[in-house]
Amino acid sequence: MTGLTDPLDEAQQLLLDLVWSTFAEHQQFPKFFYIDHFMRRRGHDTVTVLNGFPSVGTQLTHRYRAIGWWGADHNPDNDGPVYLTIAGLHHVHDDPVADSIGRGLLAFMREITHAQDAILESPFSMPNIEVDLRTAVKQPDSEQEYVQHIAEIAEREWPGIRFNRGNLTGRLGMLASADFPSIADYLAAVAAVLSPPAPPAELPFAEPRALLRALNFLDVTSELVLGHQLVTRPPIDRSSLLALDADDEADFQAGLVVLTDILRDLQVPGRTPATGLGRLEGHLLGRLPAIDQAAVRQAVDLLDQIRVLRNSAVHPKPSPKLRAAHLALGLPFPVRDFAAAWDSVRAHAERVLNRLQEEIQAARQ
Repeated sequence: MTGLTDPLDEAQQLLLDLVWSTFAEHQQFPKFFYIDHFMRRRGHDTVTVLNGFPSVGTQLTHRYRAIGWWGADHNPDNDGPVYLTIAGLHHVHDDPVADSIGRGLLAFMREITHAQDAILESPFSMPNIEVDLRTAVKQPDSEQEYVQHIAEIAEREWPGIRFNRGNLTGRLGMLASADFPSIADYLAAVAAVLSPPAPPAELPFAEPRALLRALNFLDVTSELVLGHQLVTRPPIDRSSLLALDADDEADFQAGLVVLTDILRDLQVPGRTPATGLGRLEGHLLGRLPAIDQAAVRQAVDLLDQIRVLRNSAVHPKPSPKLRAAHLALGLPFPVRDFAAAWDSVRAHAERVLNRLQEEIQAARQ
């Protein structure tokens, strides 16, 4: 598997150089229709070239690569921009402007990282840890073109920077720290955070009541820490299905329906998104600032795969999302052994619900 800093092939380098030269001259990124016409004139399929860039991340977490675009994962919008990330700057060769912008972005992330130290001096109220880009790169107002270049990339550099274009300020993105001496070091950290772990194996499920117990522990912890019930328990004749084995596909689907209904009906304040599970991450992050954001996101994402799996009974077409759900839950595609599949789904659900309970408990104020 190629990495973010590995050499590009000829077509990829051609496309990246075109995006960079346009950006360097005009302080904005070109649109896809322009890139597409240029590449087709030289005998290349632009979408194929774009999707061939080395990437990290998944369809669930977004992909990060040297070149990004507006549109679906594989299909850029014709009138949307095609843009460079910091990984793209790494592949701009022998250009002092690109080097200078790269150094500015690293300096910006270092200042953001250092600004977080203010949290340690304020245990009871969240301090303002946003950093002004102009201050971080130490450029006078006369160097607005340089700041504009950095802002255009910072706005899209979501692994390292959450950027507010309105006032040119930023916070850290997905990384806990971004104090890097070089772009290569930064990209290595991004790859480590976004690279998915090895696919989970099909898990055995030895204790019939384990999933029910995990839901109960999560609910009790929610009441103690958050002050409200989280799990709406269905009637006993339905919830008991979670403790029963699956002899066939009908049993498997019946268990999935009960489990996804419980997750859908989690008692989480708000109305958007429509499901309790969809609102859970935002609710926990808002109520528990110290909670492990990455752990919560991973837990919610995995539980959502059970919903995707359940929907396959209604929409059985083998879409990429359905295949990803099977992979996340340790299932072959298609499922043939429904007893083993139900055991694996219950085991993964129990594990991730216990993880959520532990994270809520650990983050209590």
